Amino acid sequence: MTAQDTEPTGFESLWAEAAAIWEERQNEPAFEGYVSADYLAVYHSLKKYQRRGLTFLEWGSGLGVATIMADQMGFDAYGIEIEPKLVEHACCLADQFDSEAKFACGSFIPSDYEESSRDGEEFHRTVCDAAAAYDDFDRELRDFDIVYAYPWPDEHLVFRSIIRRCGAPHALLICYDAREGIKTIKFGKQRA
Repeated sequence: MTAQDTEPTGFESLWAEAAAIWEERQNEPAFEGYVSADYLAVYHSLKKYQRRGLTFLEWGSGLGVATIMADQMGFDAYGIEIEPKLVEHACCLADQFDSEAKFACGSFIPSDYEESSRDGEEFHRTVCDAAAAYDDFDRELRDFDIVYAYPWPDEHLVFRSIIRRCGAPHALLICYDAREGIKTIKFGKQRA
């Protein structure tokens, strides 16, 4: 354990509240596909890019913890989640922690994205039959500087493809993987 791992972040009570919700509701159908990330690792990753005015989007935002953290770190923060009950919990957590994070229920897959299985771009567990949620924010994927996601195994390639085809040329994709930790992928020239 490093000193960085024990440094207080100010988000410990948010993480504890999210853990309590999970503990209480993990057997409910809404939580069937929910997987919690390593919030400390996400925090340290976001801290590297912390600047006012940057837009942040969490794909599959679940309880909204990363989105709430991003908002409170100064990002203009949004989360998209397909499960309505999780969106409700995320909105309640945002209110409880005085966050202006915004959440929408629907798909994070932009309506203009077409999957290309011949290029190895396949969804395995991600639900693809819902309408894209970007209109709820009056935004498009290309309006976001940083996208954070926790892809299912074997879906990393398709997540990168979505950003490459539909995202901002300067976008960053921050992915969490339980085996490999945090990985940041840059897609071109970054904003100054």
